Amino acid sequence: MGETVIFLLGLALIVERVTEKILYIVPTQNKRIYAWLISTFLGVLISFAFRFGLIQQLGLSSSLQIAQWVDYMITGLLIASGSEPIHSFIEILALKKKELKQKTRDV
Repeated sequence: MGETVIFLLGLALIVERVTEKILYIVPTQNKRIYAWLISTFLGVLISFAFRFGLIQQLGLSSSLQIAQWVDYMITGLLIASGSEPIHSFIEILALKKKELKQKTRDV
């Protein structure tokens, strides 16, 4: 599980950086829409090209073709979301860890 999360984070960082580089050549003011389109395209492309699905990696996959496609789509969207959601998740875990340590000291 940990390796899968690290791999997703790595892919999200790569997509984020590539999207930033591509946006340098976009001559428009509203780059948010282009950033969303580019990152979504790259994330889904990577997921389908390498047949990498988060649900499959967790061992919850099905043999149906449509289920695999949905898995790739969800994984591609997670990759496209960038590193910010993953960083937020890590921060939440760190806060919970801190709270648990505080509770054990109080007992």
